[in-house]
Amino acid sequence: MAMEYRQLTESTVAEYLAGVPELRGRLSSFTDLDVREVGDGNLNYVFIVTNRAAPDETLVVKQAVPFLRIVGESWPLSRRRMDFEIAALKTQSALVPEHVPEVFHASTDMSLVAMRNLRDHRILRGELIAGKRFPLLADHMSTFLARTLFHTSDFAMDPAEKKAAVAASVNTELCKITEDFVFTHPYDDSATNAYNAELPAEAIAGIQRDPELRAAVGEMKFAFMTAAEALVHGDLHTGSIMANSRETFVIDPEFAFYGPMGFDIGALVANFYLAYFAHAWRQPQLGHDPASYRWWLLETAGGLWEGFTAKFLALWRDHDAARGGESFVGRDIDGGKSAEAYRQRFMKTLLADTIGFAACKMMRRIVGIAKVADIATIPDLKARAIVETHALDMARRMVMNRTGFDTIADVAALARSISAPEAGIP
Repeated sequence: MAMEYRQLTESTVAEYLAGVPELRGRLSSFTDLDVREVGDGNLNYVFIVTNRAAPDETLVVKQAVPFLRIVGESWPLSRRRMDFEIAALKTQSALVPEHVPEVFHASTDMSLVAMRNLRDHRILRGELIAGKRFPLLADHMSTFLARTLFHTSDFAMDPAEKKAAVAASVNTELCKITEDFVFTHPYDDSATNAYNAELPAEAIAGIQRDPELRAAVGEMKFAFMTAAEALVHGDLHTGSIMANSRETFVIDPEFAFYGPMGFDIGALVANFYLAYFAHAWRQPQLGHDPASYRWWLLETAGGLWEGFTAKFLALWRDHDAARGGESFVGRDIDGGKSAEAYRQRFMKTLLADTIGFAACKMMRRIVGIAKVADIATIPDLKARAIVETHALDMARRMVMNRTGFDTIADVAALARSISAPEAGIP
């Protein structure tokens, strides 16, 4: 039976939850709930709900509203984005349950999900800003990416089922946000951009006045809009990951759609490179020599790609082996040599895509409206401008020469050539 949508508040969440049968086993009482709205994002409302009489009984409720929260009702936005999030969570949970928070209840009518409260975990971005290390992070995230991307691709899915899944995941509004704010506005001096007053004009001109750069970004935009390769998270960055020393969880897949695999991988890798440049300033401020932590950030980015490659290829080879000699390129008539040659070509192309998408993400975070706190919260604007200039320099070279990198280590070498790991910013 359909339920009429209503926007929940701290005072009405308990009443709603009390009417959901599947939550009665999660909360033993609905009469004395502590409800706090903690959403700090641009789009949705997030409530932490705890039974005061039994504090271990706790969950999170996330609800979409029919407008862009950061702006208000003057910017309408369809609530259907929560439908995409619910569908993505269902798929991801089936493929990598250890890295996706358990969903207890989902309602498309109310545009909400109730899920596990990850109270023993913290948003990764803040932890990286504080200089914390996560030894299992690259392994966990490469597992998440390999499984979600392979098993939702044409390499694993029945072709008819894949095409139906693509059609069902056309996330028009949120894809348009990405098309505008990642691939368009940062390069055309849009009124939506925001610039550090100390950022040199030539650094900005380098990405807005170079036809070859803008053409390269255009190629990445076209790939984003047309390459329905696999189910991608669509907004995978260090702010959409929660972690501790043992576990890693990916959250907030409302931008999910069938798109290019390299977009997810590149978005995450970009965040480690941005953190790398930011910690030239942050590590000395924390009283540390910058080299060790900055090396760890580069190694994590590299380990993420290398771990993904190994796991993705293993899944692919196992899948083909189970098909009894059939592969993506057809019948095995040469002992698997053609199939393996194609796999290697595909991974080389995917590395180039990953590098190109990472570059676009890096540039938009410097001149676009949505910043990363790693850099944007550096209070010394001159020091921040050095960090930003380095990031823009690297991103320009990445996107324009994305097919020229043979390994992820080559990308790390570029970062080191621009700002050595031991270099600090006074």
